[in-house]
Amino acid sequence: MNRPPVLNHLQLSGIMQPIHENNRKRNITMSRGRPKSKGKNKLKTVLLVLVIILIGLIAFIVRDIVVTREGGDPILNILPPFLDPGAGSTPGLTPGSTPDPDRNLDGISPLSGLPMDERFIRNRPLAVVINCMPEALPANGISEADILYEYPVEGGWTRMLAIFQDASQVELIGSIRSARHYTVQIAESHDAILVCAGRSPQAQTEMASLGIPVLNEVEGPHRDIFFRDRNRVPGNRVSLLHSVVISGERIREFLPGYGFRLEHTSDYKHSLNFVENVNMQRGENATEVAVRFSGAKTTTFFYDTAAGGYHVRQSNTDFVDANNNSRPVFTNVLVLRTSVSDIPGDTSGRVNVETTGRGTGHFVNGGKVIEISWIRTDLSSPFVYTLLDGTALDFGIGRTYICIVPTNARVDFG
Repeated sequence: MNRPPVLNHLQLSGIMQPIHENNRKRNITMSRGRPKSKGKNKLKTVLLVLVIILIGLIAFIVRDIVVTREGGDPILNILPPFLDPGAGSTPGLTPGSTPDPDRNLDGISPLSGLPMDERFIRNRPLAVVINCMPEALPANGISEADILYEYPVEGGWTRMLAIFQDASQVELIGSIRSARHYTVQIAESHDAILVCAGRSPQAQTEMASLGIPVLNEVEGPHRDIFFRDRNRVPGNRVSLLHSVVISGERIREFLPGYGFRLEHTSDYKHSLNFVENVNMQRGENATEVAVRFSGAKTTTFFYDTAAGGYHVRQSNTDFVDANNNSRPVFTNVLVLRTSVSDIPGDTSGRVNVETTGRGTGHFVNGGKVIEISWIRTDLSSPFVYTLLDGTALDFGIGRTYICIVPTNARVDFG
């Protein structure tokens, strides 16, 4: 019987060495292919949660950043577009939509003499502060405002206040900017609801003093009516600073729930009288009118015979409505002269514009101009306009543009 050979320890080690080496290599290979430890996965999960929480905190903080420019007053809350679901969207009316099937034009607007839905004649108008810095133009909704005021602000520039008897059908209105104390006073002259994006310290005091209802994009409980639309101007993506707007859709949705008085009181009386043909026979030629608010800003009006009113240029640019790319036509143009002075101690260079008392001015209609007077007895009263002999001034049926200028402002008629 053959026995297997007996191996000594040297022979055994020579045989086992390759086996151990192969096992070691296999263990190394297996360890490289193993999934990462559960501890590392948990760490990654925790880090991911922390990052999400951090982004949320940043969004919350950034939502209340207040951008300060042009006088140092708070004017705009800014939320980055990637954190703002409304950025770039336009929740206004879609073409062909009929949000109010019962709307009719059986009434007459008390602010323009134009036909309007009679249900809205007693409405308190909206007074919306509109930016007219060159980089913010064109504006939205201006062709549908009944009255458009332009007035001085700091730095020699101007701002506008658009008065809408009924803004519920307007696609977009903006871009919206901050109010001054005399902006508040002008809005109060119409018993209006003021819409703004920020306010000067003096405006805050005036708002509280007059008790005027205010929708302010920067502060307060009624901010959901506002949104930002950087595409409000077709073909031109505007900066966030110039993107704050409201829409007829949001006005219909939110305004009734804010608890404001939405109609004039029963004893409220409008001060404007509209006629089909204004007697301008004694007027001087005014087919072109240049209103110089300052060395920095001139607004020019050009009479269009076919349109029966005036087109506007601001800062050497045609004044158009970005909603429809149309040039608004203003039947009446007023230039009101008043005291404009620096506010003592205001480090931002803000000015005071007198809106009460008496003053002189110019009324432009049908290519002619006549001298007029204006009077406003107190802040709760409307502006009243008369001819120099005290006779009430008649307005032509249509929209009105009112320039409020320093007493010594240069105004050229040609």
